[in-house]
Amino acid sequence: MAFELTALNAVSYLRERGVLAPRARATVEELPGGVSASVIAVRGKGIQLVVKQALPRLRVEDEWLATQRRTETEVAAMRLCGSLTPGAVPEIVDNDPERHVVVMRLLPAAARNWQDEVAAGNIHAEAGGWAGTTLARWHAGTAGRVPVEASFDDFEAFEELRLRPFLETLIERRPDLAGEVGPRLARLRSERRCLVHGDYAMKNMLVGPPGRWVLDFEVAHYGNPIFDLAFFLSFVVLSAVRWRAHTSELQLLGEGFLEGYTVAAGSRLVPAPADLASHTACLILARTDGKSPALFFDPPSRERAREVGIAMLRAPESGLWAWV
Repeated sequence: MAFELTALNAVSYLRERGVLAPRARATVEELPGGVSASVIAVRGKGIQLVVKQALPRLRVEDEWLATQRRTETEVAAMRLCGSLTPGAVPEIVDNDPERHVVVMRLLPAAARNWQDEVAAGNIHAEAGGWAGTTLARWHAGTAGRVPVEASFDDFEAFEELRLRPFLETLIERRPDLAGEVGPRLARLRSERRCLVHGDYAMKNMLVGPPGRWVLDFEVAHYGNPIFDLAFFLSFVVLSAVRWRAHTSELQLLGEGFLEGYTVAAGSRLVPAPADLASHTACLILARTDGKSPALFFDPPSRERAREVGIAMLRAPESGLWAWV
């Protein structure tokens, strides 16, 4: 029977792995937001750990299956990105490839989930430049590197967790948009230029006085950098649709993100504005009509986001903020 990580067996598992001493005492807490993985915090005297196991079936309404091998990809990507941007990625303590479990150092309690902060009205617009610069260093530091391409050439998790449930499902549910979405999907499958995080968004970042960190590398792959840019910006625009009072701050955040990326990445990786807007529109619509709808929407803001996404997709030359 396959091993399933739970709050009940996390401590005994860590003892078995030698991460904890045989008699070590610790408390456990299942952390929220584990749609694609079981994520458990383990705390005790001198113990501050996170234990994570990829799920074979994601916790969403639609059936959504994915390979558990993505844990090993996540570990490799975290180590690589951590070397390019020291301090921006959690420290890996242990990796169990047989049971698809990774153990990381637990980050400070004062670090807050950035998307949750936005929902509370704390935008942290100044962190946009950091997010753009960090991403640019990963893209520029891996672009054209044959060994990196060879290490991250497995596209399966990206297909299972992004392209099929997001864009293919969008085309199935909105065939009237297939003419615009289809070519963007084809480009994401065909163009391989650098390491792509695949889940680069405020929901996977921590901010606050202790520092800033990026999490969740399980769909990392060697691919098209425009996906990371569009994915991040889709959450910025979606947040502005949901919380209209903070639109100006969120626009500043998005502009700072693009400026930080452009300065650090150089012109060879920066897409044309209309191209970026069209890919962002696809991902906005994936959050209204794909398998993974944005959890922070109410019905009116979901409908408004759909309108914004369609308008942006059909007139991308107008940019990300023409709807404001």
